[in-house]
Amino acid sequence: MGTIQSAAEIESLLEPLTGQKIAALQVLGINSLKTLSPPPEALAGEVVTAADVVDRILRVDTTSHVISFDLQRTGRVILLESAEPYRFAAGANRPTVRLLMVDGTGLDLIEPAKTKRITVTITTRPA
Repeated sequence: MGTIQSAAEIESLLEPLTGQKIAALQVLGINSLKTLSPPPEALAGEVVTAADVVDRILRVDTTSHVISFDLQRTGRVILLESAEPYRFAAGANRPTVRLLMVDGTGLDLIEPAKTKRITVTITTRPA
C-alpha cells in the first residue's frame, strides 16, 4: 500500500476535479456513508467548484453540495484516467468509494484493511 499520502500529494490528485461535472458517487464500503439525505445520486450533474484536503479529510464543493471524505489513517486517493462504475466481482479488490466524472476520469478512495474506515458525508450548501 505504501506510505501515507501527504496533503500535497492528495491536493495534486484533487486539482483536476475543479470545473468537472460529477457523473456518480459510488459508496462501496457498507458502513462508509454517514448521511442519507441528500443521497449520493443527488450529486449527478453537479459541477465541482473547489476541492481540498485538511488533516486527511477531503472536501469537494459542488454547486449545491459539500462532500467530505475522511481517509482516517490508512486511506489513499488514486486518480483514475479512465473510470467506469465499479461492478462487484468475486475476488476483486474494491475501492471504498469511487467518484466518477462526466469526462471519464475519476477517483478511488482505497484502504489496505478489510475493515473499511473511510467515511463519506454529503451536505446541502446553504442557500
